[in-house]
Amino acid sequence: MARKISDQVKELIEKSKKILITTKGKFSGDGLASCLALAQVLKKVNKNSEIIIENFNLPQQYSFLPNISQIKPEAIKLKKFIINLDISQTGIDELSYDINGDNLRIYLSPQRGVFTSQDLKFQTSLFAYDLIFTLDTPDLEAIGKLYDNHRDLFYQIPVVNVDNSPDNEQYGHINIVDITATATTEILYNLINKWSEELIDEQLATCLLAGMIKATNCFKTANVTPNALQIVSHLIDSGANRREIINNLYQTKTINTLKLWGRILSRLQSNEQNKLIWSKLTPNDFIETGAKEEDAVGVINELIAHSPSAEIFVLFYQLEEGQTKVIAHSLGNYSILALTRSFSSTGDKNEVSFTLNKNLQDSEKEVIETIIQEL
Repeated sequence: MARKISDQVKELIEKSKKILITTKGKFSGDGLASCLALAQVLKKVNKNSEIIIENFNLPQQYSFLPNISQIKPEAIKLKKFIINLDISQTGIDELSYDINGDNLRIYLSPQRGVFTSQDLKFQTSLFAYDLIFTLDTPDLEAIGKLYDNHRDLFYQIPVVNVDNSPDNEQYGHINIVDITATATTEILYNLINKWSEELIDEQLATCLLAGMIKATNCFKTANVTPNALQIVSHLIDSGANRREIINNLYQTKTINTLKLWGRILSRLQSNEQNKLIWSKLTPNDFIETGAKEEDAVGVINELIAHSPSAEIFVLFYQLEEGQTKVIAHSLGNYSILALTRSFSSTGDKNEVSFTLNKNLQDSEKEVIETIIQEL
């Protein structure tokens, strides 16, 4: 009889010495919370792990999540290059080195005799990690430079792929992909629960609940199930701080942010037939309100929360003239990645971003017409 996937993953963890945890470079709140939750679980079972997310810069709204400051923005020292010198016949009297331009020079003095080329061997050590978890990541390319620069790592080391996206490419050695789940954190909860319910404490419950809340926009998405709500109930019973999560994710806004959002709302346009809404921001909007780029990104969730009939949201904005950035979000059965593929968008079926070297008006016209045509 085939072993359960949860047992296979547990066995891999037990055999591992150091585990890499990662998610897509343009991470979601669900992916971020999943990484932190898994790291906590591994620590509880005395396993060494590291979270690496490409170019990670701590977003203020997630700063409340436990141990988030430990996330690394890049991989270093994945392998070591080893110079192996046989000194059984000569011994070693002195060792020194210097760097001359781009060259490293190593000086060795034998105690007796001389070194020969046969005494010298070169080799590359094993990878620093012996197991990889990818969370909320539909394909390996979405990870970014960590994958692009170290493809051999992902091909030689076992990968456990955990995701709820129907677009997931099933690239892992073990794939735990459940498209009926509301979030990757929901899948992770079920996996942890099969290992031991005692693992879930207040901090872990807070991470898991934060991921589920963010993925469902406070449970407003169409894929919320009775089972998901039962999990939420259990997480709250386990000590998850729901109020802290809501306050940080949705209710902590600066005056500058609110001013910027006012401009977005004043320019809001819609196509009711296609359940589409959009807005735009100019460089002057950022200068006059004192807001930052990340403040504009956050308005998408507010539009979703206050526009129950809309299913597609697009924001156009410029930080400088002649270059328009676009963020698009979809709910329901629409894949915004598919709808915007002609613009070489990056992201997943729920959220994408891309840049056009055009002015705001031309970008708005082209993107909105393309989405409507694709629909």
